[in-house]
Amino acid sequence: MPLPSAGTAIGVDVTTVSRIADVAARRPRFVSKIYTERERARCEGHPERLATRWAAKEAVKKLLGSLGEYPLPTYRQIEVVNRRGGAPAVLVRGADRGITLTLTHERDLAMAVAVLVQAPDPLAAPLSAPPPDALVLPARPDDGHKGSFGTVVVLAGAYGFTGAAYLCSMGAARGGAGLIRVCVPHTIYPVLATKCVEVMAHPLPDGGRGSVGLDSLDELRREHLPRADALVVGPGLGQAEATQDAVVALLESLPCPAVVDADGLNIAAARGVDWRRSGAAVVLTPHPAEMGRLAHLETRAVQADRDGVARRYASEHGVVVVLKGAHTVVAAPDGRLHTDAHRGVVALATGGTGDVLAGLIGALLAAGLDGFDAAVAGVTVHAEAGAAVQRERGRAGALAGDLLDALPAAQERLRRALEARDRR
Repeated sequence: MPLPSAGTAIGVDVTTVSRIADVAARRPRFVSKIYTERERARCEGHPERLATRWAAKEAVKKLLGSLGEYPLPTYRQIEVVNRRGGAPAVLVRGADRGITLTLTHERDLAMAVAVLVQAPDPLAAPLSAPPPDALVLPARPDDGHKGSFGTVVVLAGAYGFTGAAYLCSMGAARGGAGLIRVCVPHTIYPVLATKCVEVMAHPLPDGGRGSVGLDSLDELRREHLPRADALVVGPGLGQAEATQDAVVALLESLPCPAVVDADGLNIAAARGVDWRRSGAAVVLTPHPAEMGRLAHLETRAVQADRDGVARRYASEHGVVVVLKGAHTVVAAPDGRLHTDAHRGVVALATGGTGDVLAGLIGALLAAGLDGFDAAVAGVTVHAEAGAAVQRERGRAGALAGDLLDALPAAQERLRRALEARDRR
């Protein structure tokens, strides 16, 4: 069974050699009922060994009982064996559970101590902030399969910017998407094909440019977008002229809900993309400088009125805005506004964490959440994972890859908190 939390569980038992020897002599079936064949062979002619093993079995039962294990193993299912060199070990139902065993006897007394050092359970750690009322997570039914949780297509990367494509696609994978296709310029495909083993890397024609263009878009639309439940556009794309042409054409004719990040936002701002022509739900994930470019404001003006800027842009353009920062704001076109409650998660202040967030929100869209719910969930899970990384690694030096590893446990902790709240 899983261990509930960090700590040490202990079981202790004391008996007398004479008592166990007397029972064994008077009740022959006692020995065969309590001890395995290997134990009987080792204990033959040594009543003190029978006594210490009896104490060991009792000690292990007490230890497992303190952990809430039910049903407890029978005496024969707890077997004391001797490792090479003579040190005792214990098997429970034939498995080594990591229980350390100490046996001793002195004159007529026999004693056993069983100790189990419990590793920290990341799923049992407390949340860094209460789950917000607006938080919704997609269902994870027991009979689900990879098709149940959606396909995310990621359009990302350019020569010199392979990391963004990797982090974004892995953010989708760690966010729970069933399938991920990361589509990159042919020039950088060998790098992604080597790096990505859990997601499917696909090369797009690039004419040797090292960046996407209209030729890339044709293949993306033909081979990949028909399979997409959600699309992520922008991380590491660069802003070459051909790339801008392709991104604008894509954003103004979307076949599915999309997350737009990084260079996708910069291109949209430079070219004046009309989001209302997109044809699908759109989630934008700008940092303050990118928000300023979109809204034609100085960065300091954005920071001075984060809620207002995000709310107005969302309402005027019909998109969900995720304005990133120390107090990330999520604004919906209908006026709903959410501010993340996590504070002081400075470990997220490093390159690549935004790419992870874009992929994570893409996974939640692909699983069936609407744009606002996917954005709130993505921001909350992302911040909770960042807080966990900060607790483990400190405020400086954490990497986006550390964040990827923390996402599944963060989402599960939040899911359990929501389930507990629903039961109340």
